[in-house]
Amino acid sequence: MQNLFRIKYYLLISCLIIIQGCTKSSDNKVDVTLFSSNKNIESKIDIISEGASKQYIQISIINNGTKIAHLDSIKVILSLPKNIKESNRVMYGGTCMGRTPIHQTVAKDPKSKSDTFQLIELNNNSYAFAGILSWNTFLPYIQNDHKEGIVITANGEGKPILPGETIKFEKLLLNTNYSWQDLMFDYGKEIAKEQHIEPKDPLNLKGWSTWDYYGRVFDTKDVFKNIDQLVKDNKKANIIQIDGGWWTARGDYLSVRKNLQGGMKAIAKYAKSKGFKAGIHLDGFRGDKNSELYRNHPEWFLKDQNGQTICQSIDKGDTFMQYIYYDYSNPEVCEYMKNVMKTIRTDWGFSYFKIDFIRYGLLQSIIEEHGKKAEDVSNVVTKVVAYNNNMTSVERTRAGLKAIREGIDDGFFLACSSIFGPTLGIVDGLRTGQDINPTYDFFKSSVLQNAGNFYLNGVVTINDADYLVLRNKEDEEPERAWGQYKFGGNTTYDEAKMWSDYIALYSNMKINSDNLLTLRKERKELINNAFSYKTAKRFIPIDFWNHAKNRNDSYNVLLAENEDGVFLSLFNWDDADRQFVIDGIGKTRVIDTKTKRKNEVLYGKLKINLKKHSSSILKLEGKDFTALSKEIKTTIN
Repeated sequence: MQNLFRIKYYLLISCLIIIQGCTKSSDNKVDVTLFSSNKNIESKIDIISEGASKQYIQISIINNGTKIAHLDSIKVILSLPKNIKESNRVMYGGTCMGRTPIHQTVAKDPKSKSDTFQLIELNNNSYAFAGILSWNTFLPYIQNDHKEGIVITANGEGKPILPGETIKFEKLLLNTNYSWQDLMFDYGKEIAKEQHIEPKDPLNLKGWSTWDYYGRVFDTKDVFKNIDQLVKDNKKANIIQIDGGWWTARGDYLSVRKNLQGGMKAIAKYAKSKGFKAGIHLDGFRGDKNSELYRNHPEWFLKDQNGQTICQSIDKGDTFMQYIYYDYSNPEVCEYMKNVMKTIRTDWGFSYFKIDFIRYGLLQSIIEEHGKKAEDVSNVVTKVVAYNNNMTSVERTRAGLKAIREGIDDGFFLACSSIFGPTLGIVDGLRTGQDINPTYDFFKSSVLQNAGNFYLNGVVTINDADYLVLRNKEDEEPERAWGQYKFGGNTTYDEAKMWSDYIALYSNMKINSDNLLTLRKERKELINNAFSYKTAKRFIPIDFWNHAKNRNDSYNVLLAENEDGVFLSLFNWDDADRQFVIDGIGKTRVIDTKTKRKNEVLYGKLKINLKKHSSSILKLEGKDFTALSKEIKTTIN
C-alpha cells in the first residue's frame, strides 16, 4: 500500500527573532519545513521507510551556535491523506488509566488528542495510523486539524540545548493498512522494539487485597483473617497485596502504623507461610507535608515560581492530605526511593510493587491541578522549579522510575495512575483503566478503558484491569463504609458476573478486594469463576469501531486467545434483553463455558440471547485467533 502521508515540520524555540529555513526531501511525497529562533539551530530529519506503507520519523535538533538555546515547543504537521472528509472516523489511543481512555471522534474534531496514537478510517476501506514510539525527553500529543493536517505537539519545557549539542525529538511511526487490527498489533510490537521490551507471558496472579473494602483503615488481624479465609475458599490463589495507608505518613515508607502489629514484615511473613507472594502499594511520586521526610528534606520536593513547595491540600474525611511532589532530578531523592524499595524487598519480603500516582512526575499533571485553569487553587503555579532544571519532567519521571526499578530489582513493578508512555520499557505491568468500584457503571466504563489498550497486553506490558470487586450492600459491614461509591450499592449477581467474566480473561491480576469474611457464597463463586480461566495472551474488541464515542460506550464483543484456545466474550450492557448475531466464525464447535452446552451455528451464523446486564463466555474450538479477528461480524438486535 502506498504511504498516504506528506510531512511538514515546525520547530518553535522561545526567542524574539524567527528565522525560517526550508529543507526538501529527495522523496517528493515528503515536504519538510523548519522554523527556528536562531540561525545556528538546525534540524536533521531522518525518514526511514519500511516497505511501501510504513515510515519512521526521527528528528534531531542541533545547536551549532555559541549560546544556549531553550526549547519552548515543538510542532510537527503531517498532511492528511487525500480525500479525507470531516466525517471520517478517527480513534485516539488511551493515555492514562481512566482519565483519558480510548476515544472515537471524527476528522473535523480539533480538540481530541492522544500521546499514544491516532487511527483514521479512510474512504477506500483502509486506515492511516500515526503513533508515538518513545517518551524519553518530551511528551508529544497527536491531534487533528482538518485544515492544517495531523498535528503533533510537545511542550519543550525550556529544555536547554548547549552549543554543539544534539537532542532528539521522540520517534514517530506512520503506517497504512487495510486491516486496523494489523495496525494496532503492529504498533504494540514497534513500541516493544523501540523500548527493548521482551514478550511477556501472562502472570495469572490470583489473590486478595485490602483496598476496596478496607481503604486506609485496616489492621493486622483484618489481613490475617482474610488470608485464612482465602486459604479455606480457594486453593488456586497465589498473592496477597497490601494497598495504601500502611505508612505513618506518605513518604515515610520505612515507618509503619502502630496498629499493624509486627509491621509489614510480619504481614509478608504470614502471607508467605500460607503459600502466597506478598505485594505492597506505595505512592511513588507524592509525599506529605506532614511527613518526617519533608521536615528533614524540604529541598527534595518540587517548588513553584516563588520558591515555595507545591502543595495540594485535600480533606479525605478520614484524613487530611497535603500532597507534595518528589523532585527526581535530585540524585538524593532517587537514592532514597531506591533504598526504600530495596529494604521492602530484601528485608520485609515483598516481591510485588504497585507504585501509584506516577502521573504527578509530569509537568502537565501538576499544572492541571495547580495552574490558572485549576479549581480551588489559592497559590497558582505558573512554573515548576526543580533541583536540575536542565531536565524535563519526562526525564525526571524516568529517572525516578529507574531508581525505583533498581530498588525493586527482580520484583514485579506495576505502574498505576501513570501517563503510559514515560513508564514503558521500565515497568513490568500497567494499570490500564480507572480505579474500580463495586457498581455497574464502573464495570461498564472500565471494560471500555481496559479493552481499548489491548495492543499493549503481553507485548509491551502486563495489563491490569484493577481489583475484582463483587459485593453489594448485603455483603458489607455498614460501620466500615468509606468512599463515595464503595459501600451501600445494589449490584446484581449478573452485573457482578460481568466484571468477573471480564477479569477472567482480560486482566493479568485477578485480585479480589472484598471482605472474604462477609462476602456471600454466591459472590465467592464469582471469584472462583475469574480464577478458573487462564489470562489471555492476546485479545481484541471485535466491535472496536462501534464504540468508544463516550466514556460509557463500552464494547460488547471481545475475542481472546489463551493457552486453552480461543474464546468469545459477550457483554450486554443495555437495559433490555438482546440477541447477539455472530457471523464469520465458520464451522466450529461453540461451547458455553458455564453451562457446557453446545451452541448451534446455522448457515455460518451464531445467535445468542442475553438478558439485560449479563454476559457469556464461549469457547470456539479449532479456530485461529488472527483469522477470526478479521472475519467475525456482529450485530445486536
